Amino acid sequence: MTVYTSFYRGEIRGEAISISLYPPKNWKGKHLPLFAPTPELLKWWKASAQDTAAQEEYTREFRKTLDSRQQLIQLWVRKQKENPQDITLCCFEKTGDFCHRYQVGEEILQELWGGEVGADQLQLTLIQGKTNHPITYPPLISSLIEKCHALGYPVQCDRLACGYYRVSLYDEDLGDWSELGVLAVLSGLQQEFYRGRLLGLVAVGSG
Repeated sequence: MTVYTSFYRGEIRGEAISISLYPPKNWKGKHLPLFAPTPELLKWWKASAQDTAAQEEYTREFRKTLDSRQQLIQLWVRKQKENPQDITLCCFEKTGDFCHRYQVGEEILQELWGGEVGADQLQLTLIQGKTNHPITYPPLISSLIEKCHALGYPVQCDRLACGYYRVSLYDEDLGDWSELGVLAVLSGLQQEFYRGRLLGLVAVGSG
């Protein structure tokens, strides 16, 4: 079986399962709060600026929540391996908007995850001539890559088989990173204080 993600009014593959804290009214499908944010985190998010910094903080805190549920998640994953039917984990946010469901799929359900249903618009073609095929990224990473390119820093992120990303800039290796690590590196390239240090490392490495 394969686990997909989508939003409630989007395309569904197999059985639809809600993973928002509160499913929509009149929801008749299953509700799986195991992958939902806590009430406290959801309240904080709604009161936040919902900008890049808030998204990074939400990602960090939600990761802690998932880590605290690891045993239950592992039991659920093992059970799903025996299930022949595909499922789609649903939340409210439209495809391309920041949503915790991408983090659930990419970080927790890697061996079962089939990706976001209908996510063609999330594809981003990187540096022409170096990587000429589209690669699909989580929305936040895709957005940060585009911002780096707009600032004149042609960063490249290659997805490795292990699920990590190999980040490079001007053909210089900036290391292999988890999704959270990539977010930190790409955010750093957009801030003068950190950018100077990252570019300094590149200069040292190429000297």
